[in-house]
Amino acid sequence: MGIKEDSAGLGVSNFYGPRNTTEGPVGNFKTEGAVEELVMEVTGDNYTQVSGTIPAGAKCLEAYIEVVEAFALGGTTPTIDIGTDGSEGTNGFDVAEADAEAVGLYVDSTFAGTWAAQLASDTTVGVALGGTTPTITSAGRMKVVVRYVNI
Repeated sequence: MGIKEDSAGLGVSNFYGPRNTTEGPVGNFKTEGAVEELVMEVTGDNYTQVSGTIPAGAKCLEAYIEVVEAFALGGTTPTIDIGTDGSEGTNGFDVAEADAEAVGLYVDSTFAGTWAAQLASDTTVGVALGGTTPTITSAGRMKVVVRYVNI
């Protein structure tokens, strides 16, 4: 497994070591009216490399999480946090251990921090682990759809 490094602090990363051929599809999709979607595929292998952008002025409505292959999380109350890159645990939403470790479809409409209101600026979305000393294996795959109104 390779290592992603952002040593310059400029939002530019270097990747060292073996790398999967795909970091998972990510994109913004226009739907009916003003509602748009950010769609990401997250796996146990690629979660640190997944990112997308939600535009300034957007208001997040709900997140749909479809766990296709169960994750294997470790640590005390581990979560998979999805939100503003670098502060995913406080600005965004999380996928609880029980949900991540069971195949199924989950809906979350409770957003924390800056995601609870209209976003003031373009927001880079990242994925991180939360909890106390969280761990993850290469197992697991989920599709995440964040629906938002772009005003």
